Amino acid sequence: MIFGLNGKTCALLAAVLAVSGCASLSAPAKPAAGSRTVLQHVVYPAGYEVNVIRIVLPANTNSPHHTHPGLESGYVARGSVTIAIDGQPEHVLHAGDTFETPAGVPHIVKNGPQETEIVSTYILELGKPLTHVLP
Repeated sequence: MIFGLNGKTCALLAAVLAVSGCASLSAPAKPAAGSRTVLQHVVYPAGYEVNVIRIVLPANTNSPHHTHPGLESGYVARGSVTIAIDGQPEHVLHAGDTFETPAGVPHIVKNGPQETEIVSTYILELGKPLTHVLP
């Protein structure tokens, strides 16, 4: 599923994915519950950086209501989650599904009765924080 991509973002994402495909990663061991592992971090001369991060959500947990200053493109590697992006209907995502959260749009990720693993790519301006938790 893709949520709200414009042409400039699609072009930037396509370039990132093309570069990312050239890197080889060995299969890591199963991560601990509630952990985040940076799989790749690339700084681009144009003032943008890319972070590929593995997120492991424990069963029956929710993320805080938060935003990202740039695009998040995610892949559910195992398990299932519900993503609630402000202004859109909730979407249930299962292993193998993909999603996008637009820059600056508040959202919550709700996990069900099993541990879930997500691999997300974040494209943001260099030096911006990855996540901003909302009050």
